[in-house]
Amino acid sequence: MSFRVYLRLDGHCVETAARGEFKRLMDRFFSEPDDAHVIAERLDLLREFIDTSDFAALRSSDERLSGAVACTVAVYRDGNGAPAVSVE
Repeated sequence: MSFRVYLRLDGHCVETAARGEFKRLMDRFFSEPDDAHVIAERLDLLREFIDTSDFAALRSSDERLSGAVACTVAVYRDGNGAPAVSVE
């Protein structure tokens, strides 16, 4: 299944947004058991993104990822199945 997790960056960086969304999804995982499978897939993607990303490099590569400019980013799996991010 191909899906994206969208993060709103507005005054905080991509790392903070990813960690916040991970926490929000964890809360939903336990409160909405009917959607647990879908939420678990998104949690797995975000967990891997958080664990494997070089956030310092991401923040310095684009001022939007640092949170200096408000934007929306998408976290998704690339063609090799690795977590990736794009500015929408």
